[in-house]
Amino acid sequence: MAQFTSADITKLMSQIPKGKSNAINAPDLAIRMGFSPAPNQEELRALIRMAIDNGELIGSSSSGYWIMDSLQELEEVLNSLEGRAQGTCDRRNNLLDSWNSKNPTNKSTLPHVNVKP
Repeated sequence: MAQFTSADITKLMSQIPKGKSNAINAPDLAIRMGFSPAPNQEELRALIRMAIDNGELIGSSSSGYWIMDSLQELEEVLNSLEGRAQGTCDRRNNLLDSWNSKNPTNKSTLPHVNVKP
């Protein structure tokens, strides 16, 4: 995985527009950053995660990436992330239940996991 610097984050932030209505799609942003626009844009996504971990307010949706500039945009992004995280937990819990149902003499003792209690 690539090692990024604060200069990479600065460049990224200069390429991302403010506001959801101005979002830039991932392939275009990848090209602007000098990354491959290949389907998953893994390098770009890694840099975006690092930028967010370092305090940047980058929103994302199916329309692309943008710098969040309103509480409404923040809450929409947070709700979307929560829903995706719960979907992952639901799949995990279904696998656990299926395993335990099909293997009654070799059950997992791991608990169900949920985003919200």
